Amino acid sequence: MSTASAAFYAAACVVVFAGPFMHKSSVNADGIYETINVGYGHELTAEDFFDEVPEDVVFTPALSEIDTDCVTEADVEFSVDDKSYTCHVNVVDLVSPAATAVPQEFYLVGEVPAAEATVTDIEDLSEVTVEYKDGVPEFEFGGEYDIDVLLTDTYGNTSVVSVPFTVKDDHLAPVIYGAKNKTVRIGETVSYREGVTVKDDFDPNPKLTVDNSKVDTDIAGMYPVVYRAEDECGNSTEVTVYVEVVIGTGAGITDEDDAEDIERAYELARQVVSKITDEDDTDVEKAMAIFYWAWRNLSYAREHKQFDSWADAAADALSRRVASCYGTWASCKAMLDVCGIQNICIRRYPQYGRAHFWCLVYLNGGWYHCDAQKWTGSGSFAFMMTDSEIKRFSGNHRFDDELYPERATESVQRYVTSYRNYVSRNFPYKDETD
Repeated sequence: MSTASAAFYAAACVVVFAGPFMHKSSVNADGIYETINVGYGHELTAEDFFDEVPEDVVFTPALSEIDTDCVTEADVEFSVDDKSYTCHVNVVDLVSPAATAVPQEFYLVGEVPAAEATVTDIEDLSEVTVEYKDGVPEFEFGGEYDIDVLLTDTYGNTSVVSVPFTVKDDHLAPVIYGAKNKTVRIGETVSYREGVTVKDDFDPNPKLTVDNSKVDTDIAGMYPVVYRAEDECGNSTEVTVYVEVVIGTGAGITDEDDAEDIERAYELARQVVSKITDEDDTDVEKAMAIFYWAWRNLSYAREHKQFDSWADAAADALSRRVASCYGTWASCKAMLDVCGIQNICIRRYPQYGRAHFWCLVYLNGGWYHCDAQKWTGSGSFAFMMTDSEIKRFSGNHRFDDELYPERATESVQRYVTSYRNYVSRNFPYKDETD
């Protein structure tokens, strides 16, 4: 072979495409490279094998028959000057993988999404691994970020996709709207979720739960209901309201139309309470002062007020100092309410001609009967009496005991003197944890 021909053939098998798989094999005895690499999808031509293509070069098989649309390899034979040569062609992947970014949105306190979840529509001829280019990102603050995600195929080709990250810094709990105290008659159904909504600054659908497990609509009383709202970040808030179960019309039933009467009754009650109690008084002492004031200051008028609105009756009694038994009960209720002392309206049963109303009051760990009504022949009022004691007291205080919570059975009458507004220093107060 001439020197020119040797140089000619030596140029026949140089690498066509640069990339991580670019290499040349050793040169054979005629100075011909034994291997070339080309990228997949490349249509082979004679120019890929020579710097200057010889006029008499013949390829076997024809170059058009070699499929380069996949990663493969093939031996290409060719002849020049009636001498045969073989070149091994590797069709290799020299194309970097491609993918589409998937914007991410999550909370600062939450987990960073897996790298694989940040891209989609991955295009490559081989398996592609996905990872964060600079390691799993850490965030100290909420905000908008562009995070680089690295794609690497089996052949070492790489590309980087920038993925938008929205990191939400949510420290605020949801807000509960519309949860309010309710009053229902014994046996009625309570619509706990009616009118109640929850809003959050990030979570469009915060979870609302209602714990009404302590409500018994078959027994008169004041029962707590706990509304709890939680957003998807774990922030939560609770609101406690009360369902008051009453014995019937007028015995505590109110609606939005009564709002002005209720506020007026409570304002008048606060004025009285501020004059007859001290902040450091016990609930027993405050209740004694309330019933003593009503007994001393409210003149009796049997028919002066209809039995349909406790707030109206209380406001009238507290302003005019005149009341029926209903007005006397209502005014005591208003004053007990502003002191935060639980109380229930109790009504005579059987009625025996005329209704009578008085209070069950929760004092010293139990429900006791209290009645400030003036009774002929009685020089005092009923205060903290048990069932047996109130039934022996003036005024026929019979009632349907199944409609009310269990009453206290321990007598405290030796420690209280109602007509003197007196509570003994030796009153057997119970520990609040009892």
